[in-house]
Amino acid sequence: MTTAGRLTDPIEIRERFEQAMLDRPEKLQRHTHRVVKGALRLAAVHELDRDICSASAAGHDLFRHCGDGELIALARHYRVPITEHEEAAPIILHGPLAAAYARDVIEVQHDEILDAIAFHTTAHPDYSLESIAMFLADKIDPRKVRRDPGLAAVAAAAETDLYAAAAMFLERRLTSQLNSGQPLHPLAVASRNAFLRRSQ
Repeated sequence: MTTAGRLTDPIEIRERFEQAMLDRPEKLQRHTHRVVKGALRLAAVHELDRDICSASAAGHDLFRHCGDGELIALARHYRVPITEHEEAAPIILHGPLAAAYARDVIEVQHDEILDAIAFHTTAHPDYSLESIAMFLADKIDPRKVRRDPGLAAVAAAAETDLYAAAAMFLERRLTSQLNSGQPLHPLAVASRNAFLRRSQ
C-alpha cells in the first residue's frame, strides 16, 4: 500500500529493505536474515504484529557496514543530528541513518518502523513491544550469543517478558561501559529505566 508515493504497508516496506540489502556485505545479509527470523519468532511468542517486527528487522542494519568517517559524512548528507555521543562513537549513527535513508530515499511512511530502526542501538523509552522484539532479536542473534554466552540469560528472559529482557541487556551494556570508563548514552539509560518499570 502506498500513500501519495509513500510506502505504508509493512510487507512492502520489508520487500524494499530486502532489495536494498542485496548489495550489502554477505555477512551483514546473513545477520539481518537471522534478526528477521528472531523477530518473527518473538512476535509469535508474544502475539505481536509480525509484519512490523520483520520489516523493522529487515531494515535495521542498512548502514552497519560503514566505517566511522563514512557514517559521519552520510549523517551530514541526510541531515541526521550528530551529538557529542555520536561524535565519540559514530557507530551509533547507523540506526538513525538507516531510518533517514528509509524515509527520504525508499519513501517509507511508517513511524513505528522508522523509530524502531533509528533507535535500535540505544533503544527508546517509548518503544513499542514490536520495536523491543526487533531490538532483542538483534542483540540475541545466535552468533552473538555463541560469542558472548552471557547473552543467553537475555535470550531466556525474552521468552517471557520483553521489557525485562531489554532492561537486562541494557543494564549489562551500561555496566560494561561504566566499568571501562565509557560515557553512557542518555537514551540507553532512560530506556533501561522505562523498561524496568514496565517489566512484570
